[in-house]
Amino acid sequence: MTPPDNTQAGKQIWIDVLTVISCFAVVILHTNKIFWERPQGRLWVTANIIETVFYYAVPVFFMISGYTLMDYRQRYNSKTFLQKRFRRTVIPFIAWSLFGLWLYSYKNAIPLETGWRDIVSSTLTHRYVGIYWFFIPLFAIYLSLPVISLIPQDKRQKVFAYSIACAFISYAVLPTAAKLLMLDYDKAIQAPFVGGYLLYTLLGYYLGHYDISRRIRIALYLSGIAGLCLHFFGTLYLSPPDGIDHTFKEYLNFPCVLYSAAIFVYCRYSHYHWLERNPVAIRLLHLAKTAALGVYLLHIYFVWYVPQWLGLPEQSIVFRVGGAVGIFLACVAISHIFRRIPILRALIP
Repeated sequence: MTPPDNTQAGKQIWIDVLTVISCFAVVILHTNKIFWERPQGRLWVTANIIETVFYYAVPVFFMISGYTLMDYRQRYNSKTFLQKRFRRTVIPFIAWSLFGLWLYSYKNAIPLETGWRDIVSSTLTHRYVGIYWFFIPLFAIYLSLPVISLIPQDKRQKVFAYSIACAFISYAVLPTAAKLLMLDYDKAIQAPFVGGYLLYTLLGYYLGHYDISRRIRIALYLSGIAGLCLHFFGTLYLSPPDGIDHTFKEYLNFPCVLYSAAIFVYCRYSHYHWLERNPVAIRLLHLAKTAALGVYLLHIYFVWYVPQWLGLPEQSIVFRVGGAVGIFLACVAISHIFRRIPILRALIP
């Protein structure tokens, strides 16, 4: 069975939907930061629910990158590809990291680092804006694509399937299985050619380009639900009163991989007739999708200050959920303002 024709004016709606929901998921994960303080009682349960349900955010974004960028050679050469990635991600990353360094120093009343070594180190290690860690593996993915994309189209399905299997076993299954069984193993056995987050890059391309039978989809959905439940209940019951147990957490752990893959495939095979018939909804979806990078860059600064500005406790559900919606919408609006001003466009392309 082929996927529904989720296109509008040449654009694939399902990818836009995935981009927007993964972007919003990033915001709500950070408004729900109380989770990492290991609260007690009902707050621990609700924080864990939000954390688990929206955990797909970063993996799905890496999958989208694999789906949309792997075939860049059909549009331009590698030099142009890398130049575009530099302008679109590296420049904003550096600029907003420097802004974050200044704001963090101001917010916490600590001396501003001025030595070039300290500034470079704090930027490359996302010391002051921790959520920018995401850019480092993203850059690694971009640098890998000129090599991976050389694999011929007629060989990709088998090569990518093998690579995904190696990555899944090496990085998603083996570490957790060894921990649960209390076994030691030599990590040198992990397949080096699919290290880092390349698993998600290859998975996004594979699940987005090749037909997934209904039987496989159902199995994937059930596996995704199982991964979600294992992540939630495992974290809920294994975590000590003063910490977070990571047995079933981490983005490269198999519960997250299964759950994220299920989300990706579900969006691909869903029908969006209700959306296609509504030009206003399509327009709003496009506005949110094109502001995704801006939302990611900007939202953390609102997360830092909104509770203080509005007098909202960070543990309140109003801030953790309602605040996420408000911050998301505000960042979308600000992103489009930046994009309309030539001198600011380079900061949020």
